[in-house]
Amino acid sequence: MSSLLAPVTEDAPCVAVYREFRAGVSRASAQIGYGYNLFPTAPAVHRFLHRALTACARDGRLHEYGTADDARDRALAAALAGAYLGADLEGEQVVFTSGATEGIGLVTRWLAACDAGLVLPAPCYYAFEQTPRRWGGTVLGRYRHDGAVHATGERASHTALVEIFPNGVTGALYTPPPLVADFRVVDVVFLAGGTGPSPHQVTERVRTTLSGTVSDTAVLMTPSKDLCIPGIRPGLLISGHTPLLDAVRDDLFDRTASSSPLTGQAVLLYLTVLLLAEAAHDRNPAAFTRRHRWIARQYAHHQVPTVPSETDCRAIVEHWDAMSAHVTRGFDLLTEHAGDVLETGAQLRPVSGYSLLPRLIADLSYPDETVAWVNAVGRQFDLKLNAHLLFGGTRESWQHLYPGPPRIRVNVSVPHEDLLHTLGLLRTAHRGVVLPAPRTEAA
Repeated sequence: MSSLLAPVTEDAPCVAVYREFRAGVSRASAQIGYGYNLFPTAPAVHRFLHRALTACARDGRLHEYGTADDARDRALAAALAGAYLGADLEGEQVVFTSGATEGIGLVTRWLAACDAGLVLPAPCYYAFEQTPRRWGGTVLGRYRHDGAVHATGERASHTALVEIFPNGVTGALYTPPPLVADFRVVDVVFLAGGTGPSPHQVTERVRTTLSGTVSDTAVLMTPSKDLCIPGIRPGLLISGHTPLLDAVRDDLFDRTASSSPLTGQAVLLYLTVLLLAEAAHDRNPAAFTRRHRWIARQYAHHQVPTVPSETDCRAIVEHWDAMSAHVTRGFDLLTEHAGDVLETGAQLRPVSGYSLLPRLIADLSYPDETVAWVNAVGRQFDLKLNAHLLFGGTRESWQHLYPGPPRIRVNVSVPHEDLLHTLGLLRTAHRGVVLPAPRTEAA
């Protein structure tokens, strides 16, 4: 009897590095660079999700693959997202996904089929590298914060530029390279948590980038990080490009027939609170109530019954302000306590969200050294580190774009005592780690 064997697709370099980093490292190890928000979920979010789930059960949405209510949710999402992004949207241009990761996979798979090569920011989320590799797509180049590009030498019939607001690893706003792209992917990662005189600068940058249109564009958004609900994994894909939308719906139908109705409800809550967070910082104290009334009319017009109350929305916005203060204090603690092991400075402060990528103060100039060092720290000190090599790119591109010592992701949403504990582990490891083999000076 013959065996059926599928061709094995080689992992993207960043995924292969992940396996090297974690080889022999205990799963119970501490970590300093988590990829999700560890700030507690707002009680008002819990209350709303409980109410939404109850409504879905009452209305029979949990007993069907899809109902007319799904279309109403999408139409309302189009109205709210359009108001937020500054673009006229229709319900047919909105797709609910299982987190932004699924949206990345759907879009990059379609781009691969179109022979549209990607120009990616470095760092970026692994899915932008892994999914194209699995489906025969091409990465044309990778760019750093100032727009400088490292070209791969690959070729494609079209170009797709990926922009991430802000960068999900560094927390910074990047300048894209000056190229004319056939398609754009706009991934909006963090919107809550902004500090300083311009707490909504990410929103302003996204609106400027879109310039009121989503044609030849895919916009990805996720409430998971800002609402602190990574386990539910709601996501939103918006596009005015009909061929992409047709392909996405076919792909989703093949696999799931429909998404959970709770996904749409979480997305609607997120869009509602984003609109109200801006109003909360308006100089006019009546702006919040006035905008909530407009939002409530939109819910009524689209026949969506689970409108978040003004009281709950105020509570969530206040929770975001508390989260911003927590992240700010975490960044300050990092600055106060990590100067002997990590790069510090105001330039590293994330414009929103909780992630940054400071340089490690270590005599490690080559990728192979970094891999061996991170793995040894994990094995010997039970501390998981997420070095820059995990976040897209290749060893060559990282050496070209960011030469010198490695960079280590730090998450400042963790409880402050946990941050100080892991910094202490890093300091101890920094002093006492034993590499498994002599250093090599190969590039």
